[in-house]
Amino acid sequence: MALDLFTPDGFFNPLMTRFTINSYSTKGRSNNTRSLPPDLIFPHLPGPTLTLSDLNIHHPTADPLRNLKEDELATSIPYFDRATELGFSLLNTPGVYTRFSTSLQSRPGVLDLAFACPLVAPYLSEWYDPLPSTGSDHISILLHFDAPLFRAPPSKPNWGLTDWPQVEKALKSIKIPPPPPRPTTHSLGVWFDTNLNKISVTLALPTTLKCVIHRSKA
Repeated sequence: MALDLFTPDGFFNPLMTRFTINSYSTKGRSNNTRSLPPDLIFPHLPGPTLTLSDLNIHHPTADPLRNLKEDELATSIPYFDRATELGFSLLNTPGVYTRFSTSLQSRPGVLDLAFACPLVAPYLSEWYDPLPSTGSDHISILLHFDAPLFRAPPSKPNWGLTDWPQVEKALKSIKIPPPPPRPTTHSLGVWFDTNLNKISVTLALPTTLKCVIHRSKA
């Protein structure tokens, strides 16, 4: 996994400490554990933090088309729960394989995972794999970030022009199913995210965006 943080005047404030955690985790004492625990992969740090890891785990967020076994979920969920707890976001494009086994008996997988804390994640502009093979069974991945000191401010919803009667009618038509009867952390998260997305899209579709312009005080 390659990482280029070069910008003309540096990435983030030059006085701010940046952290990059690069890790490789193997099987632990049991099939459901790994040699590096979640709190070591995702520590509490005071500055912008990237975690680049081959944890040898499988999770539906990274590999949604994989039919996961219970032991695979039991192994991976603590890592994704810890990442969520600290506000880390997965940067991978879901479903894009990062490892292609040399054995025909093993299917490709998404093992190489990149996470970013809230200070970094909004500035990811591209996660991609354009490089030729290195001879390894893992692909090379590039992460491209826009420097926040030079990035144009994002557009914001212009709520003043929203057709609220139309939105209200649309919101009332949304059918929210009940939560899973015996929820797990993953199933409850999927239920919540799916229904939150329905509401967000309903609000966003009839709403125009406006550009935010920061004027100089000079």
